[in-house]
Amino acid sequence: MTWNNFFRKNSHNPATDRRINKLRERFTHFNRLINQNGQLLKEINDLEEKSLGEYLFDINYVHQTVDRIVTGVSSLIDEMIAIGGEEYEPLLARFKSINRELDWILAGHREIEKSDYTIRYRKLNSKYVNITGGKNAQLGELATKLSLPVPHGFAITAWAYKRFMDAGNLQARISKRISSINIRKYEDLIKFSEEIREMILINSVPDDLTSDINDCMNSLLDRTYYPSFSVRSSAIGEDSHHSFAGQYATYLNVHTDNIIEKYRQVLASKFGPKAIYYYLSHDLSESDMAMCVGCVGMIDAAVSGVIYTRNPVDRSGDYLLISAIYGLGTYLVEGTITPDSFRVDRGSCEIISASLARKQVQLVMDPDGGTMDVPIPEADQDIPVLSQDQVNKLTEMALKIEAHYSCPQDIEWVIDKQGQPFILQTRPLALMDTSSTETDPDTAQFEVLTSGGITVCPGAGAGKLYHIDSAEELPDVPNGAVLLVRHPFLRLITVMEKINALITEIGSVASHIATIAREYRVPTIMGLHDTDRLVDGFEVTVDATKTSIYKGVHRKLVNARRPKADLFEDINLLELLERILYTIIPLNLIRITDDNFNIEGCDTFHDIIRYCHQQSIHELFSYANESAHKTSVGSWLKSDLPLPMKIISLDKRDMNIHGKKWIKETQINSAPMKQFWAGIKKEGWPQRSPTEPDKVGRKFKIARITRKDEQDFKDISFAVLDEEYMIVSLRMGYHFTTFEAKLTDNAQDNYIRMQFKGGGASNDRRLRRIKLIADILASEGFTNTISGDFLDTILSGLEPEVISDKLYMLGRLTMMSKQLDMALSNDEIAQWYGETFQQKLGLKR
Repeated sequence: MTWNNFFRKNSHNPATDRRINKLRERFTHFNRLINQNGQLLKEINDLEEKSLGEYLFDINYVHQTVDRIVTGVSSLIDEMIAIGGEEYEPLLARFKSINRELDWILAGHREIEKSDYTIRYRKLNSKYVNITGGKNAQLGELATKLSLPVPHGFAITAWAYKRFMDAGNLQARISKRISSINIRKYEDLIKFSEEIREMILINSVPDDLTSDINDCMNSLLDRTYYPSFSVRSSAIGEDSHHSFAGQYATYLNVHTDNIIEKYRQVLASKFGPKAIYYYLSHDLSESDMAMCVGCVGMIDAAVSGVIYTRNPVDRSGDYLLISAIYGLGTYLVEGTITPDSFRVDRGSCEIISASLARKQVQLVMDPDGGTMDVPIPEADQDIPVLSQDQVNKLTEMALKIEAHYSCPQDIEWVIDKQGQPFILQTRPLALMDTSSTETDPDTAQFEVLTSGGITVCPGAGAGKLYHIDSAEELPDVPNGAVLLVRHPFLRLITVMEKINALITEIGSVASHIATIAREYRVPTIMGLHDTDRLVDGFEVTVDATKTSIYKGVHRKLVNARRPKADLFEDINLLELLERILYTIIPLNLIRITDDNFNIEGCDTFHDIIRYCHQQSIHELFSYANESAHKTSVGSWLKSDLPLPMKIISLDKRDMNIHGKKWIKETQINSAPMKQFWAGIKKEGWPQRSPTEPDKVGRKFKIARITRKDEQDFKDISFAVLDEEYMIVSLRMGYHFTTFEAKLTDNAQDNYIRMQFKGGGASNDRRLRRIKLIADILASEGFTNTISGDFLDTILSGLEPEVISDKLYMLGRLTMMSKQLDMALSNDEIAQWYGETFQQKLGLKR
């Protein structure tokens, strides 16, 4: 039998039919509103968590979350108007006003500046940083302002990047994919990275852009002799506050006929798995970081290296650090080999100390393009890579660069086979503040497992040793591990947030992973040769500051080495988020009894959400209450309790309820109502407990229900139900209680809400009852809002079995506390009842 046929056969009152259908229609809108309300609260909670700086997000996340909230609040208002009518239409004006403010705040994101597609280095300076990226702009600055030797070359601009992305409508498609990446799953990073890079690599470089690149390249070849180029990244934001060390591609010794293809591959490297992880884990906006590219004349290097104009882990040292290897510098920055390291006095340029490594291989230019390994003659393997004269020249250039920028610098350099030095790159060098508020513990009694190597990132970390030999083992690295690897490799970035310390047998303070370790504040020792006693599974404490590894976990040492504050905070993004949150999150509508609990009082989206939720309940209650008083609407519940109750089922599948005057308790199909009613039945109608103290008994006695008590029910109780939802209004004596609950298999959708007000006793006794109930509920995880003798409490986001237990407990507590206010003449009695109720409910042992 269809529902319509059933309804026609069992209904004899068209007015009743219309009222039930109207109630059902309102409930449909109400259910949508409740679902939207829950989703919006999740979004708001997520924004709040991100604002604490403990989670990873970028500007794309902010835009997409705000868009979802705006759309959700708009839908919420539509449902509210459908439930309550035109009196709620003024909410639209409040919504538009708040949304206009959000639009104004978010309009501040960086736009790509229009420019030529290519610009020669000799025409650049630091003012071009948002046009050509930092690497390109600073090379132009060094050449034009400081007259320092840099290779000839040209920049392919951000405007060229935009031209490429627009040609394939790539940005929107990429942003959508990135928004769904779980950066804690490397397999997700790999999957999405491959998808995005494939999108770029199959997209042709527009003809006008190709022509401009070729023209600029040929013009450069006419003026200087560079048989090949280095094609490398210079993204907007790279090498500024965040280093992006090694995350983007560089192609060496690229012949002229391959420049366009390598350009496209550098663009694709912006979306490599390591790069995606880096900017998302640093709260950076992918869409704001246009990928500029540098085409730099290739230098045939005899020696390459890195200069730190200060020691990044020792602010007090008045010296430079120079790291150097034979051949091209790739093996140094990748951490493939350990370089020669020199400490150089900043005043005299004299070498203070040198740490020489055995150098068995070097990377050189392959005549056919690209690079190749060649062995180093045995006679040269153990001698210093640099002479004092070369150190002098490099030091003088480095100090000149530092003075120009007025801050410590991280400088890449090369010396060609004619002995001419060139600067390839400069960027700000971050110095770590290693001071701590705690004093060092006495380590004399600690068992030293091994020591040595160099401090790459100071601090201390403790945990179980875990050794890996390849990047493929990274997904298995456990949280809190002390990670041991032979040499640093870039994919280590994906475990930086989960490990407590890092040890490598090869590497230096100048490698890309060293830079990243400092950014992530991971205590790190590199170049540690004696690792035989470091066995997997051993608990150890790594003191990277003193390059010692101790047996066991020493928390005091870890705490003593912990820095005062984190470095590399993305202040701009956090400030933007805070401004956004100010229009979304503050809740001004706290209590429904407050004067400002109205549409005019909605100053934020959170206010609108709160107001719509409360008023939707009020509107549904009001209509259900009016309907319940029509004897032809709903069914009376048969029960041995003297509690007149109407059941209104909005579930069309409830054939055993619809159209019947009376139903049994066993016919209730609503999951939350069954649990709540079971608690009521378990407790039954309140009787005086024989264990009550005499002083309580003298003051008050709970008697059995009489006919006179039944006359106190001036309003009947009712329940509006469907399979997973309930609204219950209990009218008992001089107080009323309303319950709302959703019970599903999805924990995120589950909640219980109760509002309690009134009573027949004096105000002080009513307040004691409110406090007693609130204290019990708070101990069970409920969040309470109290205003006088009004209690509003909520519990949400828990597994179905937990919500079921709480509904059962709430049913029992409801019956226990009936007329209890009459007994609570003082705080001592209230405390006794509270403890007794908790024991009886099994909440206090």
